[in-house]
Amino acid sequence: GYIISQSWGTAENTLFTDADRHIFEDFNAFYKKAADQHVTVFATSGDYGTANNDLTGNVFPYPTVLFPGSSPYVTTVGGTELQTGADGSYQEEVAWDVDPVVATGGGISQYYPEPSYQTKHLPQAMQQQLNGHRGVPDIAYNAYARSSVLLYFSFRGAAKAGYYNIGGTSEGAPQWAGITAIANQYAHRPLGFLNPKLYKLADSHAYSQDFHDITKGSNGLYGVPGYNAGPGWDLLTGWGSPNVTNLVYDLAKDK
Repeated sequence: GYIISQSWGTAENTLFTDADRHIFEDFNAFYKKAADQHVTVFATSGDYGTANNDLTGNVFPYPTVLFPGSSPYVTTVGGTELQTGADGSYQEEVAWDVDPVVATGGGISQYYPEPSYQTKHLPQAMQQQLNGHRGVPDIAYNAYARSSVLLYFSFRGAAKAGYYNIGGTSEGAPQWAGITAIANQYAHRPLGFLNPKLYKLADSHAYSQDFHDITKGSNGLYGVPGYNAGPGWDLLTGWGSPNVTNLVYDLAKDK
């Protein structure tokens, strides 16, 4: 009961009406309450890069990000393409961008201010780009269907039951939830809101041992400008994907 994984979202801009704007604060109050009670909350950054739909189904012509992933009390997961050897060994990752169909979400919130864990741990060049606003995602995980885990579906009926490969950032949030469950067990306590811990670790000598830095890829889609991956934290994959054994150990010992 100490971890919540969410794989839903809507463009922030769909909530910029007088009737819906309260949703930002209502949900954010819930996520803050979760953080205060040592509950970890994950969300996904989305599967369509910076191109998200308005309420009529049309794409906003400028970069947008998804809510609730933009909440400063949520740990938001972007997507990568994982390449492995024939034996399953790790080779490399790039930002998930299966052009021209899907790409990892990510960008700059138009509603939430930049949280303290970002102002404290992100470099000056990134501060200038964020311009005082929350940037997402915080971290990343494989979203590539060709190297995904297999899921068994039975709800479609016996004739269609079987194992399927699935892609998307919705893979990342539940798998990060599983990793956090292991970390909670190892620490003998719920780690709670992860972002302050993750940013502190990444902005230290532990970065190269706890994360895979994703430096290639972009997330512009459907004619909407996007962002480029680069060294360290970026607006496609955050700090990158976890080197799980090292990260779990360091999260557990961090007070």
